[in-house]
Amino acid sequence: MKTKTLRLAKYATLLLLLLSISYSCSDSSQDYIDEYEIRRMIEDAIRKNNQDLEFTQWEIVNVSIKKTDWVWDNEIGRYDAIVDLPELTKFVYENGAQLAYVFIGEQGVDEVQKMLPYVHTYYEGEDDFGNEVIYTETISCDFQYGSPSSAAFYIQSSDLFRDDYLLADYNFRIVLVW
Repeated sequence: MKTKTLRLAKYATLLLLLLSISYSCSDSSQDYIDEYEIRRMIEDAIRKNNQDLEFTQWEIVNVSIKKTDWVWDNEIGRYDAIVDLPELTKFVYENGAQLAYVFIGEQGVDEVQKMLPYVHTYYEGEDDFGNEVIYTETISCDFQYGSPSSAAFYIQSSDLFRDDYLLADYNFRIVLVW
């Protein structure tokens, strides 16, 4: 029994020795792909796949809405302003993305660009009875493809009340991506 175990151990050792020698004599650079070759293969595949693809395009449309352009919708309780948007084609509407931003603050001073919908809560002090007057205003936008295509901007306060005094001129930016 001991002899069989010793003979088996000798054969196993001999086999490991032969495998080690044959592995050390092989040219590993031919057996494996190095990192440079992998990167080159990936870049070539990407270049080949993108040959016929149209790359991302976009168009920016700036829109100004004056205080007098806002129309009160009594049924819904919000202000609306609708503008034609001929740049919104069927392809862009169905396969692209439409983004809208509002500019808040004074240009060149403290102006920031906020993505729509823009939600802001205001504190207006206290009413005649000592109650705090707090409301939230939401400025939003939606897009409609048609003839002509259009963008509709909305201003809606949380109390749904009309207050023309709080209206202002707004500058918006529409970004169409396809």
